[in-house]
Amino acid sequence: MGPRVLFLCFLLSGFTGLLYQTVWIRLSLASFGVNSSVVATVLAVFMLGLALGTVLAGRYGETVERRLGWRGLQLYALAELLIGLGGMSVPSLLEAARTRLLAVGPADGALYTLASAVLFSSVLLPFCTAMGLTFPTALSYLKRRAASGQESETFSYLYLANVAGALAGVLLTSVVLIEELGFLTTSFVAAGVNALIATLAVTLVPSVGPGGAAEAEPGPLPAGDGGLTSRARLTALFLTGFCTMGVEVVWTRIYPFFVSTFVYSFAGILATYLVATAFGSSLYRMRLRSGRTVRLESWWPWLGAAALLPLFSASIRYSLWGPWRILLGLTPFCALLGFVTPSIVDAEAGNDPRRIGRAYGLNLVGGVLGPLAAGFLLVPAFGPRTATLVLALPLFLFLPSFRFRTRASLLPAVAALAGGAALWSSTRLFEEQFPREQVRNDHAATVVAAGSGREAQLFVNGVGMTGLTPITKMMAHFPAAHLPPRPGRPLDGLVICFGMGTSLRSLAAWGANVTSVELIPSVPKLFGYFYPDGPDLLRSRDRTVRVEIDDGRRYLDRTRETFDLILVDPPPPVEAAASSLLYSKEFYRSAIARLRPEGILQAWLPGGDGETVAAVTEAILESFAHVRAFRSVGGWGIHYLASRRPIPPLTAEELRDRMPEAAVRDMTEWGGGSRQPLRLMLARELDPRSLATAAGETAPITDDRPLNEFFLVRRYLARRP
Repeated sequence: MGPRVLFLCFLLSGFTGLLYQTVWIRLSLASFGVNSSVVATVLAVFMLGLALGTVLAGRYGETVERRLGWRGLQLYALAELLIGLGGMSVPSLLEAARTRLLAVGPADGALYTLASAVLFSSVLLPFCTAMGLTFPTALSYLKRRAASGQESETFSYLYLANVAGALAGVLLTSVVLIEELGFLTTSFVAAGVNALIATLAVTLVPSVGPGGAAEAEPGPLPAGDGGLTSRARLTALFLTGFCTMGVEVVWTRIYPFFVSTFVYSFAGILATYLVATAFGSSLYRMRLRSGRTVRLESWWPWLGAAALLPLFSASIRYSLWGPWRILLGLTPFCALLGFVTPSIVDAEAGNDPRRIGRAYGLNLVGGVLGPLAAGFLLVPAFGPRTATLVLALPLFLFLPSFRFRTRASLLPAVAALAGGAALWSSTRLFEEQFPREQVRNDHAATVVAAGSGREAQLFVNGVGMTGLTPITKMMAHFPAAHLPPRPGRPLDGLVICFGMGTSLRSLAAWGANVTSVELIPSVPKLFGYFYPDGPDLLRSRDRTVRVEIDDGRRYLDRTRETFDLILVDPPPPVEAAASSLLYSKEFYRSAIARLRPEGILQAWLPGGDGETVAAVTEAILESFAHVRAFRSVGGWGIHYLASRRPIPPLTAEELRDRMPEAAVRDMTEWGGGSRQPLRLMLARELDPRSLATAAGETAPITDDRPLNEFFLVRRYLARRP
């Protein structure tokens, strides 16, 4: 009964671990900005904490249990209770850290990033370390069972349970829990599950006393590891962690073109990864139980070739449905990973917690370094395709470490090398169809400028962001014309999301001081592709026109400047992951703090279902005393004008008379009379209160309840009559 209950415990533990990773990343983004450094740091802290806890528990866990006289799984239960404490306390701790940073933090972006990284790392690391304690402490119990002659298991048994639980965590968290409960309540539910795990561990699992049995040597190691030395096995584990987490960075760039940037798309990628990993681990377990030899030298060579398969599945040369591309690209690699990783750990450590701590800890350290190397070095330097090859090469270069007994045993290695070369050379990713000078790779994204004239487009990770449209011009001109005249003083404007630079350029035509905030460093570098006069505008000396590389919300929090006009143009689609952080009440609260008393915020909503429109409108109405809404000159999407002061109901002629001639020329650059765009906008005014109530009673978008991003239940599973 003991191992079976422990399997259930690790199933639930995998569920909560994945849930916490999802929730804590999102809470960190909300508190410290949607910034690639924030995401990378949180993921690194997770992996580092797991590695630290695994090594510490492996080295000292049994000693602590002996000295305290603990029996069974008391240390494991304590670790689960600490994790549950994190589920209860991390949300408030992150908010406290954000408040502290805003009170004393530097306005400089780099220093702010460093300070925020230190703060949220110090919040998360203790609880992530507690997660790392679970494997060695549970395996210490299994080791004592084996030494006393009882039925026992190895690392692979718990590894399989943990992966299966993580799969459940992905599906339940993304599809149901966050939409129905919100991030905070979901985290509290997970804390309750941790308490349940601790109870199961100490009440239902039979105790095995400490003492001499704890010092017994582990049982026989599984045979067939390809003749690898201990050092080679540890190297292999590091390489699998490094390569796996590294290529995941590439996956987030090559697949959005086919599946968009929905939360569910990323959940689908992660679910595929976990299903395939669980399948590979189950296959290894079946072979182990049947007594069949695991010939690792026959399996490992295919790992390198399979790492290149996502490039093939994401190639634009072949026509495939997006989800099929993910299944084809990820399943072989992840299944091999699920087979190889536990087999190497079992071969290296059996059920010895100390050796497992060292072995699995190295795997996790590779998982820390892989995404950092891929995201900040390899992809920016070489692009996604070559970066994938560089990440896969160590897996091929490791082949000489195996002892190939016959020429026939070399065939898998030769075939895998040939297959990998064919896969890499036969692919063509989305961005590779454009001349190199139109493509930029940086640590945050792959950016493409394509087309010519009015047909030009901007793509980020394959997803179309915007085109040259008068809608983005009117994001600047229409609200600026509603501001009270300021003779002798230039307007101060902030543009959140640079895009093609249209809104910045239009606002600059007012003679304004303009700051634009853009998350992706490569996006402003393509300004000159869309507007030949763009680079000169940024070098202007008669006024301030500048670009800040930062998350827009984080910039609002850290700057001390105030503005007459704030323009917000969130990235499409309206359901895009993390987009709600630019639609939520908390975002508008940050914007109000940087808006002058008579200032106006212009928020753009490109579309969405009725409930999304209602939730966005409600968030604005609850944040500002005065709100007006207008359908765009293109006839789709909504411009919201919001202020603490009344926004005057001016005519098109009155608005036109407030505009400088340079602004009028810019507004009519693509045709139309000098008043026509203004008349179109005024004729399409909407009642904000009607928008907010059109779908019935709808709660506003908040950081905790991002209704626009999580919609599956209400849209497809709980249709209203």
